[in-house]
This record gives sequence, C-alpha cells and structure tokens, in this order.
Amino acid sequence: MKILVFEYICGGGFADQALPSSLAIEGCLMLQALTDDLGCLENIQLLIPLDQRCQTINLPTNAEIVYVQSQTKILTILPELIAQCDAVWPIAPETNGILTCITELVKRQNKLLLASPPDMVALCSNKLKTYQVLSAHNIPCVETQLLNQDYMEIVGRSVVKPIDSCGCQDSIIIEANQQLSQKISLLNNSEQYIIQPFMEGQATSLSCLFKQGKAWLLCCNQQLVAIENQAFNLKACLVNTSSQYESVYLEIIADIATALPSLWGYIGIDFIETTHRGPLLLEINPRLTSSYIGIRKATGINVAAQVLSLISAEPSMPRSQNGTVTVKMLTDPN
Repeated sequence: MKILVFEYICGGGFADQALPSSLAIEGCLMLQALTDDLGCLENIQLLIPLDQRCQTINLPTNAEIVYVQSQTKILTILPELIAQCDAVWPIAPETNGILTCITELVKRQNKLLLASPPDMVALCSNKLKTYQVLSAHNIPCVETQLLNQDYMEIVGRSVVKPIDSCGCQDSIIIEANQQLSQKISLLNNSEQYIIQPFMEGQATSLSCLFKQGKAWLLCCNQQLVAIENQAFNLKACLVNTSSQYESVYLEIIADIATALPSLWGYIGIDFIETTHRGPLLLEINPRLTSSYIGIRKATGINVAAQVLSLISAEPSMPRSQNGTVTVKMLTDPN
C-alpha cells in the first residue's frame, strides 16, 4: 500500500507565506512520530510532501519526499499527489475548513481516507454544532453558544474563541468585571465566535480510536495550560496518565461513538475535569493531536498499525510498557 502522509504545516501549507515557527515544530514532531510508526510496517510505501524549510525530519527508507517549492499553493498540487497513492493520511487544522477540504479531495478520487469522512470532519470542526449534537445525546459538555446570539447570561468569567479554532488558538478570557461588548467590538467576524463559561479544573485529553459506532481508549493525557495575557497557552502534554475518571471516559467515548457513528481512526478529545460536575467535553479533534507524539514511547502501542487494522478488523492495542511521557509545546526552534 502506498500512503500519502500529508501534514499541512510542514507539508507545504505555508509554502507561499511565512512559516509559523511554533506550528512548524509541532507539525514536524507529529509527522516524525507518524512516519516512525509507519516505517516499521511491511509492504508500506510513503509519499511525503515537505516544505523546503522543514528538512530536520528523519524519514524512513520507505518514504519518497516531494519538496514543495516556495510560493506553491499546496491545494493545487495535492490532487496529483493523491492520485499517485492508494491511501491518504491527512494531518491539518480544522480552521477555515482546511481539513474538510483535504478529506473532500481524497474522497473525490475514491482513495482510502485514513481519517473520518468529510461530513464528520466538518461537524467536528464546528464547536457549536458538535456541542448541539452531543448535548442531544446527553453527553456532558461545556455549554456553548454563538457570540452574536441572545445567549444566556454567563456568571463570572467566560471564554470567547473562534467556532473552528484548534485547541487554545485565539481564545480570549473575559473577566467578570469586563464589558463583553467592548471585547466583541475588537473582533473581526465576531459572528464566527462562540462563548463558553470559564471552567476551573484539570485540562485533559483522550487519545482514542473510532470505527463504525465503536470506540477504544488508547490513553488519557493531562494538558499543562497556562493563562497568559487573558488567553490559554498549552505548554505541554503528559501522555498516558492515570485518571480517576477512566471508567467515566470509557462510557463517554462509547456514547460519542453512538452519537457520531462515522468517526473513524485516531481521534483526540479535549475535556476539563471540574470539581462538581466531573469531566466536561470541550471539543473533538478528528485528526492526530500533539499527544500522539508520545503514545508509542509511553505505551509501546504502534498507533499507525492499529489505525490500519481498522480497515478490516478491530484494534488489539497490545501494551509493552506503561509510562508517562512529557510532550513539550516548543514555541521557538532556538
């Protein structure tokens, strides 16, 4: 099988503009981890587009590199790369519909998509719609409303973020004594933002596999999040941590699989563990997340192999170890 592994940030998504250093570092780390896992497998060939500025990755011998030239619009050459392969594994932000667009290109050519289908990616990319669907299935979530609607009054601090943001990206914390209207007036396209109550607690993520209404928990992860300049900043992930809520999480992901039966492959789910209400879901990421970088080292599980097994079977997920790995979110390559 020949697989196109396309990580958007270091794979040419910014070939025609400045490359954000923090995003590029994280993207390269995820690409490195995924290709390390795929490089161990037999009868697999890889095709990897790579921004010329991202040449620090040690790719396996079964990988062919296509260097993306400066000023290239990656989506104009991606269909040709897709056509050369049997399957595509995309890693891309949900923001501005990027991941949805890539999955649509794959489906258009009837290639095997090693991710959720476009309609599911589009749903998970919209935090409000995700909240509405999950809440209808009685899955505990942080209350979410459109910023420009007559939303109910939120007592105390609140959080404003783009409806399709990734993780902490572009989040704004509104203090109880601040005028929300003044903050809204400073936003571009404020109608594309949501508002949520600020929830105290431990930020947590789950690394999971999904297929046809079933879910498997790979590991629980703690997120070390700082508040800086009235915004959240993810500093690190502790991959494969013990959790008092593991049994609760197993029930929740089973309910998510029922509510969103076309979720497929590796899925990251973010929660906030509150004192009085337990875990509340923040968002579902239908793609590899930063936690993926540490899973194999922490558990011994080759997640890529388990995802490929989903094509025809269910995952086995044998663990050869059980440790915790810290994945730091570097912001400066120097």
